[in-house]
Amino acid sequence: MILSIDPGSEKTGIAVVKKDGNLVMKKIIKTELLEEEIKTLTKKFEITETAIGNGTHYKKLEKRIEKLYEEMKKEIPISIVDEKYTTEIGEQWYKKANPPKGWKRIIPFGMRTVDKPVDDYVAWVIACIHLGKIEAEDVGHKKI
Repeated sequence: MILSIDPGSEKTGIAVVKKDGNLVMKKIIKTELLEEEIKTLTKKFEITETAIGNGTHYKKLEKRIEKLYEEMKKEIPISIVDEKYTTEIGEQWYKKANPPKGWKRIIPFGMRTVDKPVDDYVAWVIACIHLGKIEAEDVGHKKI
């Protein structure tokens, strides 16, 4: 399984994803708790690789994770993934998973806003890009 990380300065998205791209779990954590969370997840799941998005503070987080894996005596490769359009795709996936209720259903899909952080969905997207299941171009709009 892949541990996928959407790095951030205050909060970080985490996802555990199977090799076929199916989601096992996802959550948003405080970035300061990253090592604790990774220890828990590597005990609970058979993590064979780590994918990190190349966004905010990723180099710092990559070093922290490398150090942690050394301390844990784990040889888990770390890959850096281009985060281009991942937030947009994450928002699309969130909207599909959380359809509007009541009168909000009449708002067209493209005009709906996301009212919560989607870093966990973005971590899932990063894993799927790493696996070659999707590409940033799958965002579905014309790029400039």
